[in-house]
Amino acid sequence: MPDLPDISSMKLSELKSELKSYGIDSSTFAEKSEFTTALQNARSTMPRPTTTYREVEQPKPEREEKKSSFSKEPSSSSSQRSSGNSSSSSRRPAPPTPAPAAATASTNHVNIKKLTAMRSPVTAFQQIKEHPSQNIIGERNSSFLPGSPFSFSLHGSVQESDSAIIRIPDGVCLKINCASVSRKEMDEYLKQKGSIGVSLRLSSEENPEMLPIWTFARDRSSGYTMSGLGLRVCGPRTVRLLAFMEMGFRSGQSVDVHVFGSVSLNKDAFD
Repeated sequence: MPDLPDISSMKLSELKSELKSYGIDSSTFAEKSEFTTALQNARSTMPRPTTTYREVEQPKPEREEKKSSFSKEPSSSSSQRSSGNSSSSSRRPAPPTPAPAAATASTNHVNIKKLTAMRSPVTAFQQIKEHPSQNIIGERNSSFLPGSPFSFSLHGSVQESDSAIIRIPDGVCLKINCASVSRKEMDEYLKQKGSIGVSLRLSSEENPEMLPIWTFARDRSSGYTMSGLGLRVCGPRTVRLLAFMEMGFRSGQSVDVHVFGSVSLNKDAFD
């Protein structure tokens, strides 16, 4: 068996190859001195690997190969060599397991996204306008962080442009469960000739048409509160809510529609 080459004269690729044969991970080495020190220590303290050194050892002369092919060795010698090789392989240390860097980076990204969502409120904004002049005479503006109850009073109007704008940030969900009207306000409103009631209407980015999800009507509604709406919207999304006055708005009198629900994190976004 030829002697191993001198470490100081070996190329970097040869150093890496021999270290790998000892089961040593050299991916963290930066300087050549680290490779040479590690290999010197491996040769001194560890059994020589049974694999051939294609880059480290010099190729055998052709004559020796022919000679070895005709030489006959006892089977007992071969079995002893193979058993020795097996014991050497069993003593070889396993290469270190690389750290799951990708999984750690992904977890950190999710945690940052979750913290951002926890600090991002749902906002509700509505301008109150005078008609037909369109002059702004007031506004309603509220914000709700995840974990808080949601409540907002929609000023009644017959103009879709008077709807309230509800902005829901990424990672956050808004759930609207209930809507109600004040009994006193509604009774006064219904005294007007031709008045029917008020409806809660909704539009979204996907469907900008204002569609009713609940209507309080003079002759058909048995109560002033509607529960179990079950409206859930997750961000990032912008929706519009409108308390639409069903006739009888000529005198300028309107009724507020109060909506109630809750704001929470979107758990599906952080799984």
